[in-house]
Amino acid sequence: MARKVAEAEAERSEKAATDHPDSLDRRADASAARMALDNATVPAEPALFGGNDSTVEKVTSRLAEQNGRYAVMAPEGGKLFSIAGGRYSGSPDIGVFLSGHAGEEMRIERMGRPSERIDAAALTIGVCLQPGVLAGLGDTPEFREQGLLGRLLITMPESMLGRRNARPDPIPAHAAHTYERTLIDLVLSLRRFGDPDGEPVALTFTSDAQEAVIDLLEATEPRFRPGSGDLAHMTDWGGKLVGAVVRIAVLLHLAKHLRDGYGRPIDLATFREACQLGEYFTAHAQAAYDAIGADPAVNHARTVLDWARRTETTRFTARDLMRGPLKNRARKVADLEPVLRVLQTHGWIRQIPGTQTGGRPTSPAYETHPDLSDDFR
Repeated sequence: MARKVAEAEAERSEKAATDHPDSLDRRADASAARMALDNATVPAEPALFGGNDSTVEKVTSRLAEQNGRYAVMAPEGGKLFSIAGGRYSGSPDIGVFLSGHAGEEMRIERMGRPSERIDAAALTIGVCLQPGVLAGLGDTPEFREQGLLGRLLITMPESMLGRRNARPDPIPAHAAHTYERTLIDLVLSLRRFGDPDGEPVALTFTSDAQEAVIDLLEATEPRFRPGSGDLAHMTDWGGKLVGAVVRIAVLLHLAKHLRDGYGRPIDLATFREACQLGEYFTAHAQAAYDAIGADPAVNHARTVLDWARRTETTRFTARDLMRGPLKNRARKVADLEPVLRVLQTHGWIRQIPGTQTGGRPTSPAYETHPDLSDDFR
């Protein structure tokens, strides 16, 4: 509409110049107006987010149109990840998700269409996935190899089926109003200070909060150690944990200080609150990685339990596992230690003290939990 009005104004100016042939200035002004119109870029209609119909190509184009800021919010996000995994193209396309995580520059070249450039891509994804779709994310190796799964904060709430309240208490009106008002103010604040034509704003931490960031780095590092670290099987996600906590701290800080948050440092209390959320997301990410089969020890533990139930085994040794359910999966007894630890931690087996045979201890044996035996009957 704005372009049509400008074109009409340019035509009027040109006609006026023609009606007054002695006025060279008018013709020059009309010509300049036409050239300016031809070179003008009409901004796209503002849009904060897209929904269920979002595709990778559409998200990328919208991100370019909206000056590098866009979100996908949908109650069903399986389609987006299915297309990103190459369901129709045969080749995964996740570049926009990777670059949009940390404000990276993007250049998109397409045949028959103008190229698109995004100086600092910032993409937000908030979608709900069915359990089967979540488990299927592990079927696309590129999602882990290229770091897509490592960039997602996942929450897996407990299913309430069978225990849902048909008459829940409504959200208090004042709480709903405060939440809505705060969210709108936060979005407007981010938009204002995130103006692409303005200078970037750098937020800082207080000295004690900055020291707490370093403490978190030190505490997280041992969790990646093979065999003992609880993040050893998901280093792609764990490697971004501290960065995610810092980002959460920034958002909490800005939500607390809507008016002057950009001009004051992030304090220790806010960072500790972010750490609590980081612990929450870590536990849920571990559950998600379990669901997609990312931890070999957990997968092998399930195999052992299935084998014990099927064969009605109540007692076994590590070598029984190497000859049976885990044949070709474990080359030496030491390879079974993570599997046995998972089973013992969850209470499905317990070790029976070894005995001496000819001065040498026998291979340790394990017995299954009685509940597992009950399954046999």
